[in-house]
Amino acid sequence: MQIRARSLVSALALVALAASALAAPKHTFEVKNGKFVLDGKPFLILAGEIHPSRVPKEYWRQRVQMAKAMGLNTISVYLFWNMHEPEKGKFNFKGNEDFAKFVEICKEEGMYVMLRPGPYVCAEWEFGGYPYWLLNEKGLVVRSAEPQFMAFGKRYLKAVEKQAEPLLVTHGGNIIMVQVENEYGSYGSDKKYMTQIRDDLKEIGFDVPLYVAEGGSQLANAWIPGTVAGVNGGGYPDTPKTADKYTPGGPYIVPEFYPGWLDHWGGAKSITDGGVRSFDRLISHDVSVSLYMFHGGTNFGFMNGANWGGGFEPDITSYDYDAPLDEAGRPRKKYFGFRDSIAKKTGVTPPALPPTFPVITIPRFTLKQSGSLLGALPKPAVSSTLKTMEDFGQAYGYILYRTHVKGPIQGSLELKDLRDYAVIMVNGKTVTQLDRRRRQQSTDISIPEGDAQLDILVENSGRINYGSKIPDNRKGITDKVLLGGKELSGWNIYSLPMKDPSRLKLDGKAGEGPTVYKGSFDLTETGDAFLDMRGWTKGVVWINGHNLGRYWWIGPQQTLYVPGVWLKKGANEIEVFEQVKTDTPSVEGIAEPILTDLKHEVTISKRGRVKLDHDPKFGEADLVLTAQLAPGDTAQRFSFPQKSGRYLCLETVSTFKDETYAALSELDLIAPDGFLLDRSKWKVAFVDSEETAQEDGAADNLLDGDLDTIWHSVWSQDHNPNPHLVVIDLGAEVTAAGVRLIPRQGDSPAKVKAFKVYLSKNP
Repeated sequence: MQIRARSLVSALALVALAASALAAPKHTFEVKNGKFVLDGKPFLILAGEIHPSRVPKEYWRQRVQMAKAMGLNTISVYLFWNMHEPEKGKFNFKGNEDFAKFVEICKEEGMYVMLRPGPYVCAEWEFGGYPYWLLNEKGLVVRSAEPQFMAFGKRYLKAVEKQAEPLLVTHGGNIIMVQVENEYGSYGSDKKYMTQIRDDLKEIGFDVPLYVAEGGSQLANAWIPGTVAGVNGGGYPDTPKTADKYTPGGPYIVPEFYPGWLDHWGGAKSITDGGVRSFDRLISHDVSVSLYMFHGGTNFGFMNGANWGGGFEPDITSYDYDAPLDEAGRPRKKYFGFRDSIAKKTGVTPPALPPTFPVITIPRFTLKQSGSLLGALPKPAVSSTLKTMEDFGQAYGYILYRTHVKGPIQGSLELKDLRDYAVIMVNGKTVTQLDRRRRQQSTDISIPEGDAQLDILVENSGRINYGSKIPDNRKGITDKVLLGGKELSGWNIYSLPMKDPSRLKLDGKAGEGPTVYKGSFDLTETGDAFLDMRGWTKGVVWINGHNLGRYWWIGPQQTLYVPGVWLKKGANEIEVFEQVKTDTPSVEGIAEPILTDLKHEVTISKRGRVKLDHDPKFGEADLVLTAQLAPGDTAQRFSFPQKSGRYLCLETVSTFKDETYAALSELDLIAPDGFLLDRSKWKVAFVDSEETAQEDGAADNLLDGDLDTIWHSVWSQDHNPNPHLVVIDLGAEVTAAGVRLIPRQGDSPAKVKAFKVYLSKNP
């Protein structure tokens, strides 16, 4: 009887489920007569972007309800391949990666979905969404028609479609459109590649309208027949004009309308008015729009990406994006501007806003346990040459290279092709750091007498997600290490993915190198909080096993978002991996984020920055030249009476466009015999202004022999006008009779015009 009863209950449950499915309203969605048509009627897509992987699953419904309350009718969703196939052939669609559950929540809330599965998505996400293991496939070239890549990509899309199929509008679901790749036109122009992805999507079973999304000027490279031409960032009337070149008469859509913008470490926080007026103009002319982002969320763990725009630009942990909905799901002023615009267009009063989650504070507490990373290393791999993270099947985190050298040695340590941030230690003590972001690959180093242990800890700061360097994304030191010009060998290499720092042994030794700190704090209530990391330098934080992401003193981000659902009443555990140092290992939770506190960086020179004991003062006796550069890009020589000195000073007086800032490419001294003096021992001793927030404008670039790099005085924030000073320690007293300057290249701002040169034995 028990078995029969259970069978009867199961049968009744299936009948009820089937009845529910039959009762659910079914919709049709198509592109017809230049319109998006839902259930036979024109449909204006009013969408907002949310990425499930960036939001704890417990918060999904509230974020979708906030979109609905703004008047939106659709959610745009990126999927990240590296989250769904983290290791080759091992798929994950559970927990926070259960995107089908997210889509179902959207359906339950009456929202449609535009699905953006990739395989490439950009999104300021690690490797643009690609899984790291693709880099280990010999001959494979990501984002190309190379057969291996296309086969793996198709397999991934097939796994996605299996999850998505019941949710397609053609199967009674709410997914109305699917995107083909993403912004390919800004990367390449291989129509065979784009056509193959389109055909794969159709063959796999995505039988809904397909679209491409690309900036207007690159759309020619991305659009292929059979897709809707989406114009990213477009306004009115430019969007229809651009789209008509590919899909005459419409439908018209801006798949990415930017109410905010992304942020990089060391750059000023992006804050905008949201562009509500432009948005209003678009929808009033029946142009469909999707806000990128409606709610950004967070790059938890090691999932931030990096841009490549002539240099390495890692993204911050917060993906707040200055979006209408902030990182904790709270509406900003611009949220209500969009809400009013939509209500005016639709004539429908939007529903009331759902409640936001509580925000709490956490009193400051000290992390009382600590341990040196070097005292908790795993078993190493032994290799005569360097290997990368990928060689060890390591996706993210850190890698440590150790060798021994015989001292004493005074010389240059060069890490050829460092990726991305190195902490260099001699006999267990940190001596300096090198930062790929600032093109730092080498430093002067002092090795004491006897056998010395050289450790180089390298952080993967995020694989490049946008730009020409996407295929070239291996991490660690990808070439070799030179000391005094000689290649080092005999390495012990430690793979440190940092998946669970709670397992690291704590030896109580802190302060001399990278250190793990542990502590706990008690709560009587839970809620969202922002962990204040001011006072720390650079590292990663875990709370109750959840990786909150990276912090870095340079800003602009100084806090880490802590979702309340990751906290608990009673004791909560915290681990902090500090790569450099902290004087006071304590933290507190505050009620508001700090995302705009950009610090002025003290330059750690590529050549080993030295400091003068005082600000330089050069008198008339030191002045050897007052001159002007001629317009153009070529190197220009200027003579002056022969003079000896140890310190060279360049003073900029004016620029060709009369800016308050200045820029120059290269600087040399000319010997009395007419040859250029050797610069190998030169070091920047002082610079009164260098732009490091929005570009690599370090003064060291004057000495690197690369015309594409420049010294640029500060321009992205409050700054003093010309004159600006750069002082160079020549390493020894030299005799010179002239100077050679190479201007900043091209028709660029800040090109130096008038200048002065000083030469002194002791400024």
